[in-house]
Amino acid sequence: MPSSLMLSIFYMLNKLLIIVLLFTTSVLRTQELIEFSMGSGYQYDIYYSLTNGITAYPERSNWELAFSTNESDNNIRINSGNGVVLFQVSNNLNEWDQIESIPIDAIQLRNSNVDWSDGAFVVNALGELNYGWGTYNPENQTTEGNNIYIINYGIESKKLKINSLYDGNFYFTIANLDGSNEQNINLNTSAYSDKKFIYYSLNNMEIVDREPSIDNWDLVFTKYEEDLNKLNNDDELFYTVTGALSNNNIIFEYDGFLDVNPSAETILNSSSNSINTIGWDWKVYGGGGFSIVPDRAYFILNQQANSMYKIIFQSFSGGASGNCSFLIEDIPYNPTYVSEIINFDSLTISPNPSSGYFTINSTQNTANLTIVNASGRIILNEQHHNHTNIDLSNFQEGLYFVILESNEQYVNRKIIIQR
Repeated sequence: MPSSLMLSIFYMLNKLLIIVLLFTTSVLRTQELIEFSMGSGYQYDIYYSLTNGITAYPERSNWELAFSTNESDNNIRINSGNGVVLFQVSNNLNEWDQIESIPIDAIQLRNSNVDWSDGAFVVNALGELNYGWGTYNPENQTTEGNNIYIINYGIESKKLKINSLYDGNFYFTIANLDGSNEQNINLNTSAYSDKKFIYYSLNNMEIVDREPSIDNWDLVFTKYEEDLNKLNNDDELFYTVTGALSNNNIIFEYDGFLDVNPSAETILNSSSNSINTIGWDWKVYGGGGFSIVPDRAYFILNQQANSMYKIIFQSFSGGASGNCSFLIEDIPYNPTYVSEIINFDSLTISPNPSSGYFTINSTQNTANLTIVNASGRIILNEQHHNHTNIDLSNFQEGLYFVILESNEQYVNRKIIIQR
């Protein structure tokens, strides 16, 4: 990918110049109080939809591995909120039988809490065709494993290798450290394409279908691992926290008078699509209990980026009961696209919105065409020649960006998949 394109994507996602927020301050809508319980010891994950309320409350600790259901994605996450720990111990599969303990040079791998797509198994990807746990072979269209891991969960320590991924099927092997009880497992994700992940229990050796459909939740209240020193650029200090992670929603954190909505400029300058924008630090512990950070609100767009909601946390009881509450308000909002066309010849994209089929026309003979989703992941990259038909019908509803770049011209445009 050209470096200029990478900078363009970074600039676009961080500044969100494609959105202008127009507020009608004279119209106030009723706030709704949402109350729920994660249970004693945070027993449950709470999935929450901005439009449908709570949509699922599965057991939080009934899985160890989460596999992406996107066939073009090699991502695997671990349940760090339940004490699952992963080490890469070798990059030579021939050493499988010799691995019996964690060597001194083992590398501990952690999930990213900025992007769902960077799970512990892929955070050390080297780029090109290397995806961390494996390398893509274009001849057989298979990602082939190249690393050995040791995974700790509960009182168990096992060695594990991801053998391959082909056509939505993950093949992996797990065994005791002495090589006993070796099992080869095939996990087919294709039946769960409406979800972000499908989960696996190593304790029970079974699939756990626990997540609502990808378009039926915006926030999940859960436990996860966070680097508490990240903002201060100090040495890493990882700690298990409880908070809210988003479904790649665009979120604005606002600190100020809560009875007045901030200006569009203020919101744009504080926007983020990191999944931990809300995170855990809207509450503080002291005096034997939790209190809510005062004068803080979160403005969150729904999955289609056509509605905005204001969230103000009210209470958090801690692990004794796991009770939590917040106020939510539907904010009058009019998203208007501001294009950044720089002398690009007669570009049209139609229909827009569409169910996933778009036609791109321009008088430019050749340009590089990139489609990026709202979380910044590239889902398509190809050459554009005057007329290009693109099929995004297999992708979820929501906001995407079309980027066209030639030697002298550049454009990014918003498209919306809506069914």
